[in-house]
Amino acid sequence: MKVFSLFTILCLLLLGCAGVPTTRVRPYSWDDPYWKAEIYESKDPESVIVTEGDLYRNYREIATIYTEGRPKNKQEAFSLMRRLVCKFGADAVIKVRKKKNKNYEGIVVLFN
Repeated sequence: MKVFSLFTILCLLLLGCAGVPTTRVRPYSWDDPYWKAEIYESKDPESVIVTEGDLYRNYREIATIYTEGRPKNKQEAFSLMRRLVCKFGADAVIKVRKKKNKNYEGIVVLFN
């Protein structure tokens, strides 16, 4: 009886560790004045561009963004990225690609 209970608890813990997909941002340089200012003007999430391609306008790359927890599809990954970068005023996430581990990675940019 104890073995079964321990096994059940272990399984529940492992399943609970799977978690919910999230995103993380890794700035290219914390010395960049943009990150030092810590005064980010948030944007409407719908105004943030998220694309697998590049943009035909001038921009500055400021960070890499990546998902964790394996989003179920590209739309969920794009939505997660958009919701995070809009908080600190980024204009777009470009060159988004799916990695071998089923997570996504892209480049966060500000328009010039």
